[in-house]
Amino acid sequence: MRKFNSSFFQLLILANVTLLFVSCQKDPSDIGLNIQPGSDRMDLFVDTISVNTYTYSESRIAADERSISPLGSYTDPVFGFVKADFATQLRLSSSNADFSSNIENADSLVLYLKYNGQYGDVSVSHQIKVYEILKDIYIDSVYYSDYRFEESDLNLLEQISFVPEQSDSIIRVSMPQDLIDRIINPANSNYFSDNNSFNEFFKGIYVSVDDQPADGSILYANLLSEESKMTLHYNDSLEFNFLINSSCARINMFTHDYSYASSELNAVLDDTITPNQISYTQSLSGPKIKILIPELGSFADTTNVAINKAQLIINVASDNQFAPPPKMTLVSINNEGLNEFLTDYKVNTTYFGGELNETQYTYTFNIPFYLQELLLDNSLLNNGLYLYPQDNRVSANRARIFGGADLDNPMQIRIMYSKF
Repeated sequence: MRKFNSSFFQLLILANVTLLFVSCQKDPSDIGLNIQPGSDRMDLFVDTISVNTYTYSESRIAADERSISPLGSYTDPVFGFVKADFATQLRLSSSNADFSSNIENADSLVLYLKYNGQYGDVSVSHQIKVYEILKDIYIDSVYYSDYRFEESDLNLLEQISFVPEQSDSIIRVSMPQDLIDRIINPANSNYFSDNNSFNEFFKGIYVSVDDQPADGSILYANLLSEESKMTLHYNDSLEFNFLINSSCARINMFTHDYSYASSELNAVLDDTITPNQISYTQSLSGPKIKILIPELGSFADTTNVAINKAQLIINVASDNQFAPPPKMTLVSINNEGLNEFLTDYKVNTTYFGGELNETQYTYTFNIPFYLQELLLDNSLLNNGLYLYPQDNRVSANRARIFGGADLDNPMQIRIMYSKF
């Protein structure tokens, strides 16, 4: 294959980036059109390129300081068992709190957790457990989804049976009297002067659920909501709030057990040899899909090619009980094996695509720049792409995707290109 002239390609990129932002009438993926005068215009062709897809397990992802903290567990007949729990610090709502002299009667101490939505069967009850963390966690440290506390790091405070209700979206857990007594004990008053002192006294909470052997759901706890807090009610009508906010260290933790998954998923999971007919991807550090485009290596044969338009078309297999992700993420894999945003994403984030078309049940990504880069450097062909849910740290959605080896609805790339 003859390589595309690099200086011409740079000119092509510059011209089309300009077109993306100054033309309101043109399709942003129509790259290379109107660059040359009419007498020199390149011939245009339309074609389809096959891809190979594979299902890879994900060992862990960075999952600290997220806006949403999933909580719950369920067993999916296809994807198997999944569980989500979290840890967070709490902070004083005001410094120099003096509980020892101001409180005549401490009525209760209640943890309130606001949740916004759920995934799965919400009719099944959860056994929610709240632990006091006995070791420090830090907001300036990076924590991954496979982070776990040792048994010695935790002290069980309370557990409740909870069934989500349509009329409410607050989990309420009454804390034990011994914690109230510790807070109002005059001997501990110096711990309430500031947040650093308070976090020495009370390092945070870990909220978990018992495993659900079947059904179940994941709730989306919004820890940054003003309604998420721990409140000390005292003197009949007064209260003091211990806050959960953006200054708190927060860790989302996820667990998967594929021994409960379908035989079809287990047959393809981490098989790097056989392309999938059905590929699988799931949030909460679940499986991701690797995409290779080996056909592109011989696509240009001996002719220079300019990619004018390219769309990766992804068809979703329907599962009525479990909704697919509303949006997917597509990243390239560099020579070090790390994820990188595609040039197409950097040039025009909005037009890059990835949203679920609920009518056609498809995802579409516009990737002309990426394909052109592969034509310039064939060594990148073996690296491939990763596809996974965009909100994979804060939602529980999953999807079965028709792979490149499917006969009826294969994942494929539709291209418009010029030869010159």
